[in-house]
Amino acid sequence: MEYSKEGWMTLAHVNMHFEDSGVWYTLPNWAEYFIGIGKQLASADFSTSRIVTAIVLPTRAYCAAFISLGLVVSDAAKRDRPSEAAHFEKLFDLPIGTPVILRLSPRKVMRGVLQEPDEYNGKLCLRVQVESRDIRRGGGLTHLIDEPHALQVQPAKHSGKLPKVQNAKNKRFANRFVDSLLGDADPVQLGLRSKLVCAIVGKKNVLEYEIRQTPLSIHAKGNCLAEAQLQDVLRVDRFVSGQQSYRSALVPVGSSPPSGDVISKIEMAVVFDGAAGFLKWGSMWSSRHQIIILDRTELYFDDAISAINSRLSQNRTDAELSVSFSPAPPGGEVLAFRETIL
Repeated sequence: MEYSKEGWMTLAHVNMHFEDSGVWYTLPNWAEYFIGIGKQLASADFSTSRIVTAIVLPTRAYCAAFISLGLVVSDAAKRDRPSEAAHFEKLFDLPIGTPVILRLSPRKVMRGVLQEPDEYNGKLCLRVQVESRDIRRGGGLTHLIDEPHALQVQPAKHSGKLPKVQNAKNKRFANRFVDSLLGDADPVQLGLRSKLVCAIVGKKNVLEYEIRQTPLSIHAKGNCLAEAQLQDVLRVDRFVSGQQSYRSALVPVGSSPPSGDVISKIEMAVVFDGAAGFLKWGSMWSSRHQIIILDRTELYFDDAISAINSRLSQNRTDAELSVSFSPAPPGGEVLAFRETIL
């Protein structure tokens, strides 16, 4: 990631495309704009006040999904990685046979299990077994990992069953699309640890189509390197299965309010995709940033604008906004202000 001249965090060295009728097209500038909003807000403090951002557009399509993408990617990239020494010590405390993931390089990811540690060249090392043993053939390939490389080993939730031959192409833990978006951040963590970076409030069927069914790809030098959907990064809780981890929550606009867990565990922001969800549950998540995306043709558009203006006049603080939003895409308007945390 890098900062542009305007201070915007952008996707560095990543050429994202979308597919239409079998043809790949470069992601339009407005999509990058909304990814940037998410990234900007991901770095904004909310210790005493939070940022409320209202965006009025001719159409809301994909805006909430791309803002959420910016939030999740930035959260993964900005988290301080634990020190090698502390992580090394933590791994030594785990019992023999603990399932782990060994990531020797961005494209070489293997399932493994911890075995008895060993010493190599005078240094104490972790021993990670990545292939099963055979009574007749022997085998049981292991890797010795010293302290400076401890972060290559991460506890995992797989069964612990190892292949006879490890091919290092474990698709569950390796995804070139995700790798490209996260850069130097550890993409394996998206597949291992659950947390709620943000919530998206809107119509479930619409958001599911945008997040799960819209093909995207990463291109380099005119070639398609990897295809995926936004779900590969957003990991929306309602769209994951089994033991898969999640990073965001979908709150459908309906009769049931969001659960207590979704209200209490959101770490960063809530994105309201439309007036209805904002008017219904805009008073929740009082200590997290809020982004409200509005379509001028919505039934409750005027009511939502009135509610936003009321909060602007009553709760606005003089605290520095700490983000610098560029002008909205053609036909759009953006209002952002800091609001007292009630």
